Amino acid sequence: MHVNRDELDKVAPQKIDGSFYRLIRTRYANEPLSMVGSLLEGARYNVAGMFGALYLGFNSDTCHAEVTQGILAGLPVKKGAFKLWEYAVALQRIIRLDDPSVLSAIGVTIDEITVPGHRETASLIGEPLYKRKVEGLVAPSAQRRGSLCLDVFQDHVKLPSYVNPLKMSDYEHA
Repeated sequence: MHVNRDELDKVAPQKIDGSFYRLIRTRYANEPLSMVGSLLEGARYNVAGMFGALYLGFNSDTCHAEVTQGILAGLPVKKGAFKLWEYAVALQRIIRLDDPSVLSAIGVTIDEITVPGHRETASLIGEPLYKRKVEGLVAPSAQRRGSLCLDVFQDHVKLPSYVNPLKMSDYEHA
């Protein structure tokens, strides 16, 4: 797979703000800003051992799909196994991979970056963006078509940007 790095380097960062969500295993629920799991295991847009990312959903249904279809590989969420965190986020420098003109410029399709379990193309995008010191990216969910995720490179978030955990609640998917 090829990502046009020259064009990726030219994509202008944008701002984003709003409420975002994350499901966290109950035993880690008191660490809402931890990126340890993504740092150790890697994920779609971060390479294990290189850097971590805080993966947030635009809504709780997206988080549910990402966890059940991705992390749990189709198993149901056991009652009490996860907590839902809501975050207030304002970032000044993110890249929008949900923009068809950005995908076209860098030479990838939405289908190539949303193949469940396939990280190669996404990491070819995430690593250079991390090195470019952007604060994160918006990407289509690999587990829930039409949904979006906000992936935050938290160690690049500097004032006036912020990622603030607001509240934790018990999680049960209807």
